[in-house]
Amino acid sequence: MQLSRVVTLVTAIIAFVPPLQESLPPARDIVSRHIKAIGGEAALSAVSSMRIRGRLEIPSQKIVGDLEVLTARPAKQLYRVTVPSIGRIENGYDGAIGWSVSPAAGPELFSGRQLAEAADDAWFDGPLHAPGHVRELTTLARADFDGKPAYKVRVVFMSGSEQIEYFDTKTGLQIGVESSRAMPQGVVQSVSILRDYRKFGQLLHASTQLQRALGFEQVLTIVSCEYNVVPSSAFEPPAEVRALRPR
Repeated sequence: MQLSRVVTLVTAIIAFVPPLQESLPPARDIVSRHIKAIGGEAALSAVSSMRIRGRLEIPSQKIVGDLEVLTARPAKQLYRVTVPSIGRIENGYDGAIGWSVSPAAGPELFSGRQLAEAADDAWFDGPLHAPGHVRELTTLARADFDGKPAYKVRVVFMSGSEQIEYFDTKTGLQIGVESSRAMPQGVVQSVSILRDYRKFGQLLHASTQLQRALGFEQVLTIVSCEYNVVPSSAFEPPAEVRALRPR
């Protein structure tokens, strides 16, 4: 047989061999690796509340404000931003009621999808993606996110809400989230980029978070994080919100 025919035969055989598909790790393993990277489940379980302080910036609007985030078990959360030229903006969930207050819109009670999303966001052990809180956890693909190779994971919560999460293939850390969110303007596509993990106490946190929605980008920067210092009274809705509750 002539050499050229051998080459032709080998080429033909290769053409009919399907390409090898890269196996993807189970989503549960990806999540477990992230938990280990940020300090471990035991370290997270030792924390009952967090007080995070930092800064919020909206560069395109030249807005800079002080940021405070309070969280507590099992599902309480409060975001507070104070901007000198605007005032105080709050967004909270006390375990049952979701609400917001701003100088522009006044007080508002959440309902429907907006309330369900607030409850999911407030779940203190959310990073664990526990079966009682997450209905479906699926590794979809490898993808580039924020210039890094990442695993793309679909998360469906028991509430029915879902989002796409990205985990760095090298470090195991979560580096991003894509989701659609219910807002007063309607359902809005949102992207969060997590960067610059730093150690605060026994846990790592992404000290920089970029959030993109409605054509705007806001930058959240963490300066400090305290554990187990937040009183339960911190999550009580303000009087103007309580006045909106049905009697």
